[in-house]
Amino acid sequence: MKLPTISIASHSVTRLIIGGNPYSGISHSSAAASKAMIDYYTTQQIIADLRQAEENGINTVLARADKHIMRVLNEYWNAGGTIQWIAQTPKDTEYANLNEYLQIIARYKPIAIYHHGGTTDKLYVEGRLGSLHENLKRIRDLGCAVGIGTHDPLVLKHCYTEGFDVDFYVCALYNHTKHRELYLPDDRFAAFAAIKAVPIPIIAIKVLAAGRNEPHDAFQLALENIKPTDAMAVGMYTQFQPDQIHQNAITVAELIKEINNEANCRTGSHGHSGSRRSL
Repeated sequence: MKLPTISIASHSVTRLIIGGNPYSGISHSSAAASKAMIDYYTTQQIIADLRQAEENGINTVLARADKHIMRVLNEYWNAGGTIQWIAQTPKDTEYANLNEYLQIIARYKPIAIYHHGGTTDKLYVEGRLGSLHENLKRIRDLGCAVGIGTHDPLVLKHCYTEGFDVDFYVCALYNHTKHRELYLPDDRFAAFAAIKAVPIPIIAIKVLAAGRNEPHDAFQLALENIKPTDAMAVGMYTQFQPDQIHQNAITVAELIKEINNEANCRTGSHGHSGSRRSL
């Protein structure tokens, strides 16, 4: 399986990234569903899913930098796995000092670290987003690509216009901070407008609305509305659909090929229109 890639700093990342929320029991559905994920995702099962991802051309996992995930990834790599890790910092309630915790994360050699979206949004509301500059510098000093996550397109545009020193952003297609588990369709178009306007690589999350959206149509909508230099991180839950990773990889590869062919037909070349967008 050949999946196209984007560049994040010096790293080549597939446009479909496997998301780690299911491994941490984060269903965005119900307490029972989250517990079922925790029961299913033993260390052995997470390793099996990561192996299946690599076999299907996915070269990167985006997952929380909690001690459980770091231990499992370490075991996977020791067994020969090569998948790259983009690390999400935990919530601000899960560490005493972020700079000290970043040093722990860096021991496991992620290719990138990004600041937790919910915490970013909280800092924005409180008028304290400027406090991120020190943390972003620390990530860069640790030798990792630097990112900021958010669920709010207004925060994405604010960070870009304020010139935060990042290599990429992670942006939800649904405004989870504002609407919590209400996945409102119109949220996606506000997110798409911001993603298109920011020329830095962006990883779109919540593409499937935590399993509420039909994959083919949701992937198609996202791919048609994000930039060719952007990617999608998608949680994949294999308990009831063992081939879900395979099917998602095939769907995304085929959709990208179709979208690229249509774009080439419209432009009469292999280039892009070069239209300028404003924030």
